[in-house]
This record gives sequence, structure tokens and C-alpha cells, in this order.
Amino acid sequence: MAESEKLSFRILHPDPVDFFRSVSLAPDLHCRMEFSSSSSASQFQKILRGLSYLRQVRLEGPKPFRVSWSVSWAQSFLIHKSLTSLPLIARQIELGLKGYNQEGFWKLRLKNKEYSWNRQTQIMGVLNITPDSFSDGGRYLNPTKALEQALRLEKEGADWIDVGGESTRPGARSVSAAEEKKRVLPVLKACAKRLRVPISVDTYKSEVARAAVGEGAQMINDISAMTLDKRMAKTIAALKVPVVLMHMKGKPRTMQKNPAYLDVVGEVLSYLRRRLEVARQAGIAEERLLIDPGLGFGKTDAHNLELLRRLWEFKVLGKPILSGPSRKAMIGRLLGGLPPDQRVEGTAAAVTVSVLKGADFVRVHDVQSMARVVKIADAIRYGG
Repeated sequence: MAESEKLSFRILHPDPVDFFRSVSLAPDLHCRMEFSSSSSASQFQKILRGLSYLRQVRLEGPKPFRVSWSVSWAQSFLIHKSLTSLPLIARQIELGLKGYNQEGFWKLRLKNKEYSWNRQTQIMGVLNITPDSFSDGGRYLNPTKALEQALRLEKEGADWIDVGGESTRPGARSVSAAEEKKRVLPVLKACAKRLRVPISVDTYKSEVARAAVGEGAQMINDISAMTLDKRMAKTIAALKVPVVLMHMKGKPRTMQKNPAYLDVVGEVLSYLRRRLEVARQAGIAEERLLIDPGLGFGKTDAHNLELLRRLWEFKVLGKPILSGPSRKAMIGRLLGGLPPDQRVEGTAAAVTVSVLKGADFVRVHDVQSMARVVKIADAIRYGG
């Protein structure tokens, strides 16, 4: 199998929330490995057909070429041990099953300490230091007002504060690193002294990331998954802070111009898997990687709904999942054209689905309301 082969392991059924509550019924896992070449897929299918404990082994095309199978939960852990001649595939399957099984117990290695949480979805409060953000642009450009808002979000239940100095709404123009630093650094300096919760910075620029960490930021939230600035991966590795890798199709200015996918979940999952590998090769530790499917970033409403409905499929990547549905335009359209400040109930529904479908972080504007929503959703997901 060629080194350039693109591989992507997926578990298609069942939703792990349902699976682990009905495990006594012994439902099968329905799995798939996707390949970029038909010959590799055929080779893999032949190997799987020799494993007696697998059922319904099928090969499908066209590209990506898909080999699917069914297996009991107990026997699923035998597969990677049977694939010694295919170490890359074996590793993906092993990690995928581990991620599917992981439920709510996470550790992040910050720069100087460890951050952990158990069965409690993390709430990331949004603090936009921009004049043109779609929801609250211009409100917190003054560092004093920004600090007051950050303290308010913390009091309302935010576990993290996510500070952004450039609007990434559809159609937004980029700003220079100098301008972005001018906006966020005074706010970070003030917040780092007063907040008890950690701060993340929403930026795709390595220069801003380096300066932000210097002022107390403890995580970088990169909407481009470190693709818009080729220095970002090495910068994050050197800074020794976590990074959120988000999927975006195109750039903010153009991303909503007719985005198209054959399989939005599969394509986003495969992309994030590749970006995780880039991060590893750059030297970023496993305990510093998070993923975000990027709701609203180069997706139609139908794509966003499908990603929410099947968010749990990203668990095979074995990383904390961030979901950011808050006040999105999709919610406004589904509710008949409501403006951002009237999308709280719609956001609550999307946040609930996010939690029940596997999100470990939710990024929200209305922290007090969403903290209450998350508390109930967590009780349903984890059993009280």
C-alpha cells in the first residue's frame, strides 16, 4: 500500500450514547475504511474476508473507495491485531475504537499545568474585540468594557473565554496581524490578571498567537486548522499550548459561495484527520489537540444540520470535539429570519443536540442561558 494513500476509518452506526446504554443487547458496530485507490481497497477487502468474526464485508465505489463491515463490540478489538501487515490502517482502527469508547474524561496539557474535566461539557464564552462581528461587533473594543464582559461571562458559568480580534463571519475581510494584536493584547493583559478561567484566542496568525500566549492566553483556536499561516504549526509546538483545529472550506470572505460536498461528514472527518497528522509531525503533543467541524464555515444549512446530527462520528479521531452553533445564520433562517440577538432558543436547541451527540466544548455568546441548557443536556447524556 503506497505511503501517499489517503485513509479514513469511520464508525457509521450506532450512536455511542445509544450503544453503551444498550450494550446488553450486543448490537453490532458498522464500520468503514475509505481509500483513495481501488487497488488498496480491494487488497483490504480480501484481508477482511479472511477474518471469520466479521460480517457483511463489502467494497463500494467510486472514489473514495469504501470497504465496510459489521462486527460485535467485543470482537472489534481483534481487528487491528489481525492487520500487522497494514500498520497505518491498524493504528487508525485502534485509535478510532478508543475514541468511540471515550466519554467525557479528558486532559489538556496547557503551557504550565494540566487542565482536566470529567463528564461536564466545557462552556466557551465568546468575547469579540472587533468592530464588525455578526453578533456583537463594536461592543467590547474598549479594554475596560471587554474585561467587564469577560468577568460577567465567567460569573455566568463560562469555563473558558475565547477572545477574537478579527471577524470571521461570511464575507468578512481579513485584518493585519498588527491590527489584530492592537485589539486583543490589551484585553488579554487585563483579563489574565483577573480571570480564574483560562483564555483561548481565536486567530489563524502565528504572530498573533505568539504575542497572545505571551500575554496569558492558554489555547489557540484556529479556524483554518493551521493552513492559512504555514508557520502556525511550528509556533504552536514551540509555545506548548493546545490548539483547536477547525474545518473551513475556503476563506471567510468566500466560504459561503456554493459550498458542495458528496459526503460532508466523511470529507470533514478526513480533513481533520490529516490536519491532526500535520500537527503531530510538527511536534504538537496529543494532549494539546482538539477538533471542530466548523459549523457555518463553508457549509449550507443542510450541511450544518447533518454535521450536528452525526457529530458523534468525529469521536473516532480521539480528540475533544468543539461545537459552535451559537447565533449562527442557519438558526436565524430556520426561525424565519430572526436577527442574532433573537436566536437564543434556537441556539439552545443546537447546543442540546451538540452535547447529546458528543461535543466536549460548546462555544456560545449567551453563557448564562447556555450554562443551564448544558447542565440538563449533560444530565441526560451522562446519567445525572
